[in-house]
Amino acid sequence: MSQPTMTAAVAPTYGPPSVFELQQIPIPAVAADQLLVRVRATCVNPADAKQRSGNLKLVMKHAFPLVLGQDFAGVVEQVGARCTRFKVGDEVFGSTAPRNGCSAELVAVYERETQPKPAHLSWNEAAAAPTVVATAYRGVVTHGRAAKGQRVLVLGAAGGVGHVMVQLLRRRGCQVWGTCSPRNKPVLLNEYGIETFDYDSHWETHAEFRDDRGRGSLDLVLDAAGGEENYRKGVACLRKGGRYVSAVGPVLHGGSEPITYGTLASTASTLLPRFAFDAFRSTSYKLYLGFDVGDLGSDEVAAWLATTEEAQQPLKIRLDPTAFTLATLGDAHAKVETGHSDGKLVIVVSA
Repeated sequence: MSQPTMTAAVAPTYGPPSVFELQQIPIPAVAADQLLVRVRATCVNPADAKQRSGNLKLVMKHAFPLVLGQDFAGVVEQVGARCTRFKVGDEVFGSTAPRNGCSAELVAVYERETQPKPAHLSWNEAAAAPTVVATAYRGVVTHGRAAKGQRVLVLGAAGGVGHVMVQLLRRRGCQVWGTCSPRNKPVLLNEYGIETFDYDSHWETHAEFRDDRGRGSLDLVLDAAGGEENYRKGVACLRKGGRYVSAVGPVLHGGSEPITYGTLASTASTLLPRFAFDAFRSTSYKLYLGFDVGDLGSDEVAAWLATTEEAQQPLKIRLDPTAFTLATLGDAHAKVETGHSDGKLVIVVSA
């Protein structure tokens, strides 16, 4: 008896965005603590493109043929024997990171990776949310400890994680600024009401970021852009006791350069002294990579995702207007590599 199959966008090897092929592959087996989800939509994150290209192969191994994609929104089709939170037919969303597998008609996900889809979110919005919301929450709340009245700068405020950080900070009553490219300044002003500065400008000298003695005055800098120049300028804006929290680190987030032994050595030589002497500096530095999808189920995030009233500042995920499918997944990868998408790149898998 032949094994049931499904359609998936498959990378047979590392390569350019054009490497993807539509293939019929076996439907994944479902373990006792897993759900089988029929995927309605997934999305492309920068990490997907870096994996596909092979730029991360020194630090992340892959088996081929490879089905990428770590965010999903869909309908539960099968429930493992030890699963208790969901039933067949439930609408769900979540993330399989770092296992991937979502660029397919069906994906096996662990129950712990899954949350109920908020009813008012579209499939596309739900698919775009898990990675960026969980990563933003960890930066703003877990590590940034952002509180009402604090003054905060978000580096890369128009990006996937950055624009969610901005919204969460405003919802928490913080005063927020951001950096972005010139073309995104109107979006951040009109949609989220924050003043922004061009990446390449001398934003670190802005009067709002200095006290009357010319010293830094910000409570928190959240880095969703990366790069050492951003770090140096951001730290200069912090008051004594302020915090610099990075979701990226010394390497520019949008970069697509291969990770080499030289890259690892350079990064280590930059970070180790920073961590070692953190206790002796007037400001603190925190680097976090990855996220806990369980944060999507926290009381604060769950309440935010359920919010629909404008007065309560509901989450608004920016979605790129271009329509992508499994057949055009390579086009989405090509676009994310430019660093100039107009929001999250969503892949519609099934109607």
